[in-house]
Amino acid sequence: MSQEQRLHEIKQMLIQQNHLITRDLADHFNISFDTARRDVIRLVSTGQAIRVHGGVINNNYDDDVPFLTRNHIDSPIKTKMAEMAKRFIHPKQCDFIGPSTTLKKLCQLISGTNLQIVTNSIDNSLELMRTEFPEVIMLGGTVNKEHRFNYSLAALDLLKRTSFNTAFVGTANVKNDGIYLPKINDAELIRTAASRAKRVIVVAEKHKFNNPKVTPYLAVPLDQIDVVITDEPLSDDIRQNFAKTTQIIPVLRK
Repeated sequence: MSQEQRLHEIKQMLIQQNHLITRDLADHFNISFDTARRDVIRLVSTGQAIRVHGGVINNNYDDDVPFLTRNHIDSPIKTKMAEMAKRFIHPKQCDFIGPSTTLKKLCQLISGTNLQIVTNSIDNSLELMRTEFPEVIMLGGTVNKEHRFNYSLAALDLLKRTSFNTAFVGTANVKNDGIYLPKINDAELIRTAASRAKRVIVVAEKHKFNNPKVTPYLAVPLDQIDVVITDEPLSDDIRQNFAKTTQIIPVLRK
């Protein structure tokens, strides 16, 4: 059985049992303890579970996990994805960066770069305020405390009057026709920002493609996405949903 097959089964087991012991996983799959530990690390590093002493617990994968819960997961894979996104950042430009734990890491990486960043993310703004550059334009409005973004009609109006070089956006779910978010206000802001950008870059781990989360609100259709930065290579069935010109970049090579 491949690691991908084991991870899928482990996630199903977590839904049923909520807490799994690494030693029990080794026995269940008839694999070494070290192999089971690597499976656990893989799930945790991509934000699909929370590591505890001796094993792993469910992070309510079928629900929409709050930003602060995901933010405490120190993921080297998310860092690799952020480093890849940084390659598309250029001085003297005006870019939009949406809410995302991966994009928060991007904001850390571009500290000191002379450009303008527009964002509706509280955490992105806090990271970008640590140095003189980039210049930060934070969209105002009502604060969604759970997911830590702002929304207002004035913010939408400002986005409609702004031209971005690149819009960097995250997502909770990538379906066959677009990226989806759980909150309608967030989706509306992201959709507007993407429509005003010359290039749209989406960061999304492979487990976010067609996952069971309840995410009803379309943010960006797949045919409007120029670059997808993900962790693992995507299957042909998934890739064919994108435009032929869409660049798909996995940071982990098999």
